[in-house]
Amino acid sequence: MVKFLRDPASTGGVSDPEATDIDRRAQDVVKFGKIKEVDYKRQPPAYRVLIGDENDEDNHNITDWLPAGGMRAKGDRETHFLEKNEKVVLLAEGGELATAQVYPAGTYTPENEDEKETTDKAGVWRKIFAKPKSKGGQDGEGGEEDQILGEISYDRNTGDWLIKGIKDKGSITLEGSGCKIVMKDGTITMTAKNLKIEMEENVEIEAGEDFKSTAGSESVHEAESFVTVAETYLGVDSADDKPQDKVVTEAGPAKKTFAKVG
Repeated sequence: MVKFLRDPASTGGVSDPEATDIDRRAQDVVKFGKIKEVDYKRQPPAYRVLIGDENDEDNHNITDWLPAGGMRAKGDRETHFLEKNEKVVLLAEGGELATAQVYPAGTYTPENEDEKETTDKAGVWRKIFAKPKSKGGQDGEGGEEDQILGEISYDRNTGDWLIKGIKDKGSITLEGSGCKIVMKDGTITMTAKNLKIEMEENVEIEAGEDFKSTAGSESVHEAESFVTVAETYLGVDSADDKPQDKVVTEAGPAKKTFAKVG
């Protein structure tokens, strides 16, 4: 095949524009940049990506709105959308940035030396939810210190699970099969039609101040012996009702048990 080169004078100094276009498209198949703008209200949410140095007018490009991706395309869903200034990689078929897919850059690049990866050994899965360090005055770039907001991890070697939230803020909820456990404001609330505790050895419950147990109709406790290291009140109508009459047994008055007369 004979290929005729065009006069550079008529093609802006390019003797083979077809080859130049192919080369450009090949280079644009994979591009690195960072999130310039985010629109979470779109369906699906979308990003505009900055490629190159924004301070160099001749060496940067900002894409049109590109749809946010997810871990799945149908059925089960998992979303964790990217944020402003987060580094990304663009994968564009044929080098067409207008239809590119946006993915996290993959390699975590800390802003400061004190930032570390989430784990430093094999067999540990860990996910940290943190407020990004910011440099400006808005969310995501506002001069606040980096703060870990939550954490979930599993150590394959020890079998340990960890679910951790913010101290004195937010809540942790486990819900399913008609049961619900809520941990919030230093209080654990368990809701279930039936609560059953089976133990092979010992169960210990420690309460800093008050321990309250409420049963709708009947509460049955069976054991070979009960040891109470506190005062026990029988026949009361409320938590504030404290009778003054001690319970009398065959061996004499009980040490710290009180009951309402009649």
